[in-house]
Amino acid sequence: MKYIELHSCSAFSFLGGASCPEDLAARAAELELPAVALLDRDGVYGSPRFHTAAKRAGIRAHVGTEISVEGFGKRAGLPHWMPPTAALEQPVRLAVLVKNRTGYQNLCRLMTRYKLREKGKGTGTATLEEIAAHAEGLVCLTGGDEGVLAASLFRGGEEEARKNIETLTELFGPKNVYVELQRHFNPVEEHRNQAAVRLAEALHLPLLATNGVRYAAQRDREILDVFTCLRHHCKLETAGRLLERNDERHLRSAKEMTELFSDLPEAIANTEELSSRLEFTLADLGYQFPNYPVSAGETMNSFLRKRTDDGFRNRYAAKDDEKLYQRAEKQIQRELALIEKLNLAGYFLIVWDIVRFCRDQNILVQGRGSAANSAVCYSLGITAVDPVGMELLFERFLSEERGEWPDIDLDLPSGDQREKAIQYVYQRYGQLGAAMTANVITYRGRSAAREVGKVLSKRVSICSITACGNIGSCANGCRICHGISANIPAAW
Repeated sequence: MKYIELHSCSAFSFLGGASCPEDLAARAAELELPAVALLDRDGVYGSPRFHTAAKRAGIRAHVGTEISVEGFGKRAGLPHWMPPTAALEQPVRLAVLVKNRTGYQNLCRLMTRYKLREKGKGTGTATLEEIAAHAEGLVCLTGGDEGVLAASLFRGGEEEARKNIETLTELFGPKNVYVELQRHFNPVEEHRNQAAVRLAEALHLPLLATNGVRYAAQRDREILDVFTCLRHHCKLETAGRLLERNDERHLRSAKEMTELFSDLPEAIANTEELSSRLEFTLADLGYQFPNYPVSAGETMNSFLRKRTDDGFRNRYAAKDDEKLYQRAEKQIQRELALIEKLNLAGYFLIVWDIVRFCRDQNILVQGRGSAANSAVCYSLGITAVDPVGMELLFERFLSEERGEWPDIDLDLPSGDQREKAIQYVYQRYGQLGAAMTANVITYRGRSAAREVGKVLSKRVSICSITACGNIGSCANGCRICHGISANIPAAW
């Protein structure tokens, strides 16, 4: 029987997952899993890397996320006899999977809406009304420890759980809600599973087995423990029940999962059925660069040709070199033909428009990078280097064979002038038509060692030595330090 893991998270669930997307894809390929779904917390940050790695590994990468939502209360907490921990006062998270392109659009719009009103990092939550408006194209799981089912049973028993699952069916439709089961040899979890089976039968909903994956292989649980301590600002020796009770949240083979759920074979079979419904992958984005507004009677291609021709004459006529002029003219025609073929005229015009605005406002601006290899960019005034006279290779910037988007970097001064340019872009193209890029920093050797040292208490001096650069000297065999430093995103 085939099995597809439909609920896993990566290190992009900041401090909540221990493996890079690439490690998850590689391990899934080793286990001969045909597909895996990545559901990181409140974002699809890891999905591009996971998609690329999965494609290379020959498996299918499903897209999803865990959405923090208000309306279902706080997530299930620790037993009443344990001291309260403010860090556990988190909202319930809905595990959702993307069926089609409409679903992906709705998911991104939903996350954008509630993140725009965040007052602190990671504090945004979606309302039930927003979820209802963006539910098309999405499939909802009742989740594991973080989900609606666990929180409802913890707070109000099966009666409240049934009420909240019925709410999910109203939001997503009965065919798009699956009652999730996970088994990590936890009595509380198994009690929840028994209630889940009863509720699924009563509400005529399908069961779905997952392993709630937090790391690729069993041994990576150690890294998750370190992340848990960092998240809760405690030391490893005092973390207690904040840590996972075992190392069962790793990717499992179809054979292992079938044996684990031998009493509920339909929960395993439904993973393949649901996977077949998840048609969307990031290869289906069909991204198009935004259009540049042109006057009636013009097209973006014709307008770009006019602007390029004007700049070409100004740039090259002044050089008084007929051979260079002819070579440049031929090169520009070749570049424009490719730009038109790839439907990139709007992109070049938008960059030209930003540069023009900066020059009009006396804001220093300069294009750099591989864009300097383009005669069109030089003619538009985006770059300052003559690529024809310098005999630079245009294909380093744009090539049909490489299948990559062009990348034009603009350097701007910091402070008010940079902000003025940013505000122009927002006003020109709309608040929802422009966005700031978020950088995700990653741990490296020294920072990884210091972070590990924070949670190892008395062994901190060992990791301080490691931070000097000799990663291999760590008393933990450096597997933890090395694991954290392997391009894993750092804490918020």
